[in-house]
Amino acid sequence: MKKKSHKRKKIDIYQKSFAFTHRYNDEKFAFEKLKSIRNNFALKINNRLILAAVVFSSIYLAVAIRMIDVNFFYHQENKYFSNNELIERGNIYDRNDVSITANIKMYNIGINPNQVDDKSGLISKIKSIYPSINEEDLRKKFTKDKFFYLKRNTPPTDLQEIVDLGETGITIENTNQRKYLHKELFSHLIGKVDIDNEGISGIEKSFNAVLKSESKKKFETSLDVRLQHIVRDEILSGMDLYSATGGSGLIIDVNSGEILSMVSLPDFDPNAKTQNHDNMFNKNTLGLYEFGSVMKTFTTAIGIEEKKFFPNSMYEINDSIKIGKYRVRDVHRPCEEDYCSVEDIFVHSSNVGTIQMIRDVGKDLQQSYLYELGLLNEIDLELPELASPIYPDPWRMANTESISYGYGLSISPLHLASATAAVVNGGYLIKPTLRKKTGEEIKGERLFSEQTSEIMRYLMSKVVDQGTAARAFSEHTDYKYIVGGKTGTAKKIIDKSYDNKKMTTFISTFPINKPEYIVLVSLDEPKGINDDYHPYNTFGWTDAGWNSTRVVRNIIDRIGPILDTKTKYLPNENIIIKTSH
Repeated sequence: MKKKSHKRKKIDIYQKSFAFTHRYNDEKFAFEKLKSIRNNFALKINNRLILAAVVFSSIYLAVAIRMIDVNFFYHQENKYFSNNELIERGNIYDRNDVSITANIKMYNIGINPNQVDDKSGLISKIKSIYPSINEEDLRKKFTKDKFFYLKRNTPPTDLQEIVDLGETGITIENTNQRKYLHKELFSHLIGKVDIDNEGISGIEKSFNAVLKSESKKKFETSLDVRLQHIVRDEILSGMDLYSATGGSGLIIDVNSGEILSMVSLPDFDPNAKTQNHDNMFNKNTLGLYEFGSVMKTFTTAIGIEEKKFFPNSMYEINDSIKIGKYRVRDVHRPCEEDYCSVEDIFVHSSNVGTIQMIRDVGKDLQQSYLYELGLLNEIDLELPELASPIYPDPWRMANTESISYGYGLSISPLHLASATAAVVNGGYLIKPTLRKKTGEEIKGERLFSEQTSEIMRYLMSKVVDQGTAARAFSEHTDYKYIVGGKTGTAKKIIDKSYDNKKMTTFISTFPINKPEYIVLVSLDEPKGINDDYHPYNTFGWTDAGWNSTRVVRNIIDRIGPILDTKTKYLPNENIIIKTSH
């Protein structure tokens, strides 16, 4: 037998097939086994990587598809809505944090005609949705191929039908509509905005930039919603009772100048789209009037301050007195004697006596004081609707005499109230404001001494107690607040001449011993009541003591408890004795 050879074959590493390789070759078998294991491991790793890649790719693809899906449908639902930035206008509040304005979310519907394929068809559809739209005007807008607004300030409830049209040429913008929560109540003060939310009158115009930039801040005013309601309510009642054509009133703090209330009637609703422009006229700041006898307050205060006369100085009162070629008379005598005191002349409102008093004061002093009181300049207030007084030029002595008792100088009610505040508050000039003041009060320049101011407070209390305003207060025996004031009745100029139609005014201050507030009311063309059975019978009289004084009395009765004015006693009558010459 042939002996087997144990010589090992050389491994052919280049061999392509294992079919002709000896199966029991250990070295080759081990190598091949290792190679197989490595290949299997690599295959498993490779398969897992592929699987992971497939899984992650699937997830990514699913997310991508979902994003495309969401964006597509979101775009489909909101393809009309523009991404315009909406800046909310700041809101206005009264002094007690009560809202006066609000912003309501609305939408503007716009159309780009050049993006509309079937213009005629869209016009018909729009007309069916909004029947009130003028179809002819709409067709003209479509022919211009320029963007236009179909409707503005549209509530969300009116959008669905226009959105459902599926028209790409339609754009919907976010916007805010300004709402005035108290309607007519503050119309002349707050004013209003236009369709673009830009202020066009009142505080809305004066503080337009502030209100646009301070959307998150409160714009606090000096106004009081409660007092505004009362003043408006009582003036409306007075207009109705005396058949007046109009009325105005205001309340101002005599020390700070803060305006707590200001009413001009007739008024308007700033929420309404169309307005009666005559009703938008603010009588308190734009109206210029000759106020009659209320001007005697300044004549008397100037003379006392300059020591030209004293409360007990005497003047002869004849039936009439001449100014140039005109004769001036009194409605009734201020006293029973031939000579009457300054106190009687003021309390009973004598024209004849006042003219003699101003002759002692003189033209230059009168002009100087009226200028310092702000009665010859435009009032300084945070409203765009302001008027400048009308005064004589040249200013002659005859003008001085007529102005002394209320004719020849036309001013606004706010002029009158601000100047009167300086007479009764200790003599300090004030600057009226519609902004709520915070911090310590800074007094203005002093024009009258405390003594003059105290005398004037006493004389004004006598007007209510014994003079031309006494009737209104005496018939109301349970009134709680001691008031001082001055009545004024002036004939109106109609067609460049004085007419029998009148404007009546009562300007009051309370509590009179230490005044805090001025309350002023004017009635335009009040009629008399001649009815013995009427509780407010005026026996045909139309003077201020019969009408506007009653309105002020009612206002003070209602606002007194709110303002918490507790002092109820009269000024010291001895002030007259102390200042006697």
